[in-house]
Amino acid sequence: MLKNKFVVGIIFLVIIGIIGYTFLGEETTVSVDDYIAQIEKERKDKDNFYRNSDSSPIADKSNFKGLHYFAPDPTYKVEAKVIPYHSAASDKQVSVPMTDGSKETYEKYGFAEFTLPGESEAADLNVYRLLIYKHDKGLSILFRDATAPEETYGGGRYLDFKTEDVKDNKLLIDFNVAYNPYCAYNPSYACPIPPKENTLPVRIEAGEKNFDK
Repeated sequence: MLKNKFVVGIIFLVIIGIIGYTFLGEETTVSVDDYIAQIEKERKDKDNFYRNSDSSPIADKSNFKGLHYFAPDPTYKVEAKVIPYHSAASDKQVSVPMTDGSKETYEKYGFAEFTLPGESEAADLNVYRLLIYKHDKGLSILFRDATAPEETYGGGRYLDFKTEDVKDNKLLIDFNVAYNPYCAYNPSYACPIPPKENTLPVRIEAGEKNFDK
């Protein structure tokens, strides 16, 4: 069985890194309209990749009509505080279960803490935490939220980062680029399963939706 190695997310990290856009009170480099246009272009490029590439997980490319997404929403690009995982912790190396029953070894890099749009930053109950894994491709957050499994993939969605994206223990998380692992399209792929603590009790109405086979 083929393994999902965070390939798609890493490919599009390069594109996303070019945007350089924040909604956090910092100087902006592009407009909201340009940001949305860039996200939509990346999605079209991904459809073309899935439709035409030999590396595509889509088995029936001739009937592939494209992926489904929530509308781009810039407010779902949030700044997270990164709390490093204890370097001396005995459980820093973790055996992550895969969808085929096998396991992969990753490292617990730390936790990303953040608030979501429309919620008060002062309320402790509105601060969410996600575990960050470190692997040979960089960093990843594997998560589920309250849109699953009806609207988004029940096995969870992924976000990928480069290690250098963490600056001064802060990380920009753009849920608009949350994507499905390859096993969401093709059961011949084995994908890492999100940890239980990465199940968010709220709806993340951003990023990729369920795939219509």
